[in-house]
Amino acid sequence: MGSLPKPLIGLLLGTVAFFAIWMIALKPSSSSSNGGSQGGVGQYQSAINQAHQAVTTSNQANAKLGAPTATTRATTTHPEAAAKPVTKAKVADRAGAAAKAKAKATATAASKAKIVPATKPAALSPAASAAAAATTVENAIRAGKVVAVLFYNGAAADDRAMKSELAAIPTHGGQVVKVAAPVSQLIQFSGLTQSVNIDTAPELVLIDHARQATTLVGYADQVEIAQRIDDALATK
Repeated sequence: MGSLPKPLIGLLLGTVAFFAIWMIALKPSSSSSNGGSQGGVGQYQSAINQAHQAVTTSNQANAKLGAPTATTRATTTHPEAAAKPVTKAKVADRAGAAAKAKAKATATAASKAKIVPATKPAALSPAASAAAAATTVENAIRAGKVVAVLFYNGAAADDRAMKSELAAIPTHGGQVVKVAAPVSQLIQFSGLTQSVNIDTAPELVLIDHARQATTLVGYADQVEIAQRIDDALATK
């Protein structure tokens, strides 16, 4: 017959010893009903010591085998005590958010850098403006259009008023070309003044389809100017 394991032998010895102590020392005897115990616990001290020794031996054997001993208590680790791991997904989310914020800041800075205040075109000098207007008149005459050229004095109220009246006249779908030029820039219109004498201001020069020129000297309102232009348009 094979030998029993040492932990089992120790456990059996401890059980037997405990049962013997209970039967001898803890169970009431017949003498207690007769008026007291005989000899007390001292006479059983050797058996008690043997029982403690058996329990100690059993605990040592169980400890070697990894089994829980009589004094071992299970411990519980609370989930809150363990640190929560940082997953790769969270790390990727944080990196992505930082990259988006950086890209947005870069785009904002780039858009601000591209904003350049619009610059107004340089204004033409009076002479250059008059020269451009003279070129416009010459081209319109060559094209056979009706041309209305007003020479005015900017310091006179009537001249400024007549300029406004001319500006309100319709162009009849581009068939009428209107130009207002200061009398001080008359030299720029040498091509026109060679055939028409300009003596005063305000003075309106009208050229019809047949390139025939007539003049309207002094202030004229919108109605009179419009009538003269209609007559020029009717010329064949």
